[in-house]
Amino acid sequence: MAKMTMHQELEMLRKEVEELRKEKEAEEKRKKAEALKAKKAQEEAQKEAEEKAKEIMESVEEGKVEAKEALNDLLQSIKKDYENLSPTSAIVLFALGAAFGHALSSK
Repeated sequence: MAKMTMHQELEMLRKEVEELRKEKEAEEKRKKAEALKAKKAQEEAQKEAEEKAKEIMESVEEGKVEAKEALNDLLQSIKKDYENLSPTSAIVLFALGAAFGHALSSK
């Protein structure tokens, strides 16, 4: 093999250093791009989760309102039926309720 001169060795080392520097810069750019992409994906996932939570809360609130309305309708219906109930029917219903309550409490 032919011996390289000091200038040739220096030039070769400069080229290697420059190549390594370019590789390092490319790697850093790639890592930054990946980090940015991951951050955006995380923000999107968080935004979707917040939207879903908001939708769930709204549906729960709607369910509460509907349940209150249904309960009020039921109470009005019971009140109306009770007001129109004969005394004999009221005594029979009371007795049935008492027997049912006793049966539940004895178990």
